[in-house]
Amino acid sequence: MLKKQTVPALAMSFLVMMSSGCTHNMRITNADDYFIPPAAVPKQTVKLGVTSANSSQPQNSRYISAIVDALQRNSAVERVIYPYTAANKDQADAVIDLSVNPRYDGKGSNFFVNWPGFLIFAPAIWGYGYTVDISTEATITNLKNGKSQQLSVPAHYEFRQAEIDRTWTEVGWFEVGIIPLIGGIAFTGYDDDLTPEFIKNVGPSYGPYVATKTTKAVFDSLGY
Repeated sequence: MLKKQTVPALAMSFLVMMSSGCTHNMRITNADDYFIPPAAVPKQTVKLGVTSANSSQPQNSRYISAIVDALQRNSAVERVIYPYTAANKDQADAVIDLSVNPRYDGKGSNFFVNWPGFLIFAPAIWGYGYTVDISTEATITNLKNGKSQQLSVPAHYEFRQAEIDRTWTEVGWFEVGIIPLIGGIAFTGYDDDLTPEFIKNVGPSYGPYVATKTTKAVFDSLGY
């Protein structure tokens, strides 16, 4: 017979095992598709102003910040003014107006992670699958001649992650299967709580990718 004091310890051990078997750290599975190797230092550099209507949005502004940070680190860029205003006109060669529109979605395969995935610890091994399509539009204006051009930079990311706030439904396997079944149906969609962590993780690849594309377009517009 188990001693009374051992029951709480066993219960705690069980909960730890359950939670560790139901979580999976966020992992972007295709980040290498947008890897940008370091470029050689160019003969000429540019001074850029950056504007964006996304600046006032709590989440999407973080995408803009990732691009601006990458522009500041770009050896082809002498200076970045952000946010750029008309008062800074004589301090920039070109202005990039950025617009970011991300679309988040979950994968249908998440159903099988939740039901009957718990039996093989699927959430911990694979995590739930999600996709993010980031549509980035840039309007590049040459301040020397006033001409503008449009640039579209699409990016598709896939990542996997699992948190206890979703996987808790799998405890239904110890009672009846209807709870994880319903959870599996509901959790094929995207989890909005993941967005801040995703932006933080994707920034190091997304920022340089867009910055490189836009910088090249600026050089072409200036005839460098």
